[in-house]
Amino acid sequence: MLQRNSDLPYAIADEPGGRAAEGWKYPTVDLREMARILRRRYRLVALPPATLLALALIYLLFATTLYTSTSTVLVDPRRANVVETNQSVLTNFGTDDATIESQTLLIQSVAILTRVVGKLKLTEDAEFMPKPGLLDPVRRLFSSSGPSDGASPEDAARARSVEILQKRMKVTRQGTTFLVDIAVSSESPQKAAAIANAIATAYFDEQVRAKYDATKIAANWLGGQIDELKSRVVASEKAVEDFRSANNLTVSQGVTLNDQQITDINNKLIAARVQTAEARAKHEQVQAIAKSGGDPGGINAAITSEMITKLRTQYAEIAKNEADLSSKYGARHPLVANVRAQRRDTQKLINEEIRRILDSTRHDYDVARSREAALQQNLDELQGVSTSSGQAQVRLRELQREAEANRTLYESYLARSKETAAQESLEMPDSRIVTKASVPIRPSSPKTMLILGLALMLGLGSGSVLAFLADYLDGRVKTLEQAEAIAGVPALAAVPLIGAQELAGLARRGRSELGRYDPKTTILLPPALQPPLTRYAIDEPGTFFAEAIRAVRLSLQRAMRVQPLKVVLVTSALDSEGKTTLSSNLAQSLATLGIRTLLIDGDLRNPQLTRALCPRAGAGLLEVAIGQTSPDRAVLVDRSTGLSILPSTRIEEVEYITELMFSDRIVDVIDYYRQRYELIVIDSPPLVPLVDGRALAELADRIVVALAWDQTPGEVLAHAMDLLSPVSDRIMGTVLTRVDLSRLQFYDYYRSSAYLKPYAASHLKAGAAQ
Repeated sequence: MLQRNSDLPYAIADEPGGRAAEGWKYPTVDLREMARILRRRYRLVALPPATLLALALIYLLFATTLYTSTSTVLVDPRRANVVETNQSVLTNFGTDDATIESQTLLIQSVAILTRVVGKLKLTEDAEFMPKPGLLDPVRRLFSSSGPSDGASPEDAARARSVEILQKRMKVTRQGTTFLVDIAVSSESPQKAAAIANAIATAYFDEQVRAKYDATKIAANWLGGQIDELKSRVVASEKAVEDFRSANNLTVSQGVTLNDQQITDINNKLIAARVQTAEARAKHEQVQAIAKSGGDPGGINAAITSEMITKLRTQYAEIAKNEADLSSKYGARHPLVANVRAQRRDTQKLINEEIRRILDSTRHDYDVARSREAALQQNLDELQGVSTSSGQAQVRLRELQREAEANRTLYESYLARSKETAAQESLEMPDSRIVTKASVPIRPSSPKTMLILGLALMLGLGSGSVLAFLADYLDGRVKTLEQAEAIAGVPALAAVPLIGAQELAGLARRGRSELGRYDPKTTILLPPALQPPLTRYAIDEPGTFFAEAIRAVRLSLQRAMRVQPLKVVLVTSALDSEGKTTLSSNLAQSLATLGIRTLLIDGDLRNPQLTRALCPRAGAGLLEVAIGQTSPDRAVLVDRSTGLSILPSTRIEEVEYITELMFSDRIVDVIDYYRQRYELIVIDSPPLVPLVDGRALAELADRIVVALAWDQTPGEVLAHAMDLLSPVSDRIMGTVLTRVDLSRLQFYDYYRSSAYLKPYAASHLKAGAAQ
């Protein structure tokens, strides 16, 4: 049903207060409403994708096909040295991100690309020559200088080729690894691979060249430092020798002669003191035996003497022989006397030998003492000399340390110079090729599917945004809820739009009546000749159109039950909003119920109702108001419905119409008809452009405002309601007219043809209706 679901009469004055009591609610996103917006704005949604796809296709047709080849380089920080040295002139690469990124930028540097351009002769390649364009004059106008300013033609051509090559290449690092990809795009796949490999080779050559130059500079600097250090070493060593000679500080095996002599004499003095002690011990032993009267033969020297040992052995043999002879011959025998004389001689020799040993002991003691004293004297003399030369030795050691430092530094620089000289011809790059660029088999640009996909997605996104923006900026009334929210009064019904084809079919039915119609005898057109839209609810009672008219009629009947009312004003904010069609069908619908109904054409400036039903009417509202015609004679009656019609003849004096609407004559006319009819329906002029409708609103008991669906702006409706504010308590509601039910489902599904289709008695088509 195209009517409000309410069994109670509408209380216009209480409606705003009731809505305000509901309180503020958080805004929510209605996905279904968003889908409906996209569906009802599908043309606007589809326009950007179609445009962008067309532009993308044009671009793909005319874009240059490029092939991309990639060479992968490993920036290896663990470089192997052919010559093992402690440290290179240029240290190996670090492992931080900044170092790898720096190498990535180095690959794209002008120096490396200039080598590639020269090696591959890209200045002679048409692909790497600048092509003239339509915007070149404009660019030259705004550019301050060009690559050829102040340069030779060859340098300018090389610079342009390098610039084009920079645009055709892309150097990227693979994540956080040491791998770097060198991608080059070209119109020729073979050329793309050759350039990518040439860039990698030029990068390696640049590394080797940089290291060679640094090593050569270091070698030259080391050579100069070595010559200076050599002279310093010679000078410091000469100073040491001169100082040693001047201070008699000759060194032998790292020790001065004076110190060496002191050490030797000290050692000899120690030995002499030991000998003196031994000699003194022997001498003291002999003296002690002599004083005690003991046998001196018992001393250690006598016991160990070989001579004494032999004499004692001889003495023992003689004593034995004496004993044998004495026992044999007697004590007085001459042989015994002879042997006794030999024993005494042997004893004498032993005593003399002992005496000699004693004398030797004393002499050895004296010699040892003399030698010790002599060594002590020499040691004292040398120590005196050593004390006097101590300060000279301190200075000598200082000179020696300086000479040793100069010698160490000189040897270090000399060894580093030898290593650097060896590295000059053996420098290796710190990078290597992991994957050489191969000839690509498929073009890399333009990416057809990507471009088309992006164009489609961007187009759909832009179209959706435009659709949402257009819907947001579209302030035209499209739903009953929107009409209620703006007007602040109930929305009574939505009158469907009747298709032009169907109206034409209904109009063809009146061709048979056209021959029998006599305009001279019949002022009111017969039903068959009247415009089909003015009586569509009567002729097609089973349609949505008739159902909407009955919904308005039901609302009016409910109001009549609550309080008596006679005059109903049907008006609109602007012209051509369907108020004449609404008032005509509403009046006919009321008349068919047996209610004595009068339909007044109150639009004196543009009497469309009169032109539709009785174009040859000679008298109407104006003539009745000024007294030219009696009220009953001016009324025409439609025999088919019993509806009475008061037409309005066209008046040229506009000022007279305005004065008439605000005069008591119109009030008298309306009061006269109030007494003779149960209900009066007035087709009013529009409210916004004219004041006539506002004047008639003062005379009405109830007011119905017609709104053209998807045509009347919300601001205009709000303005019309403001104009009716003096009689706001009489406004019964609004009616949406000329509603396209097939499109309404994108705004209000439950009042659209999609929801009401099972109940349709006839198929309604969209079209124009008057």
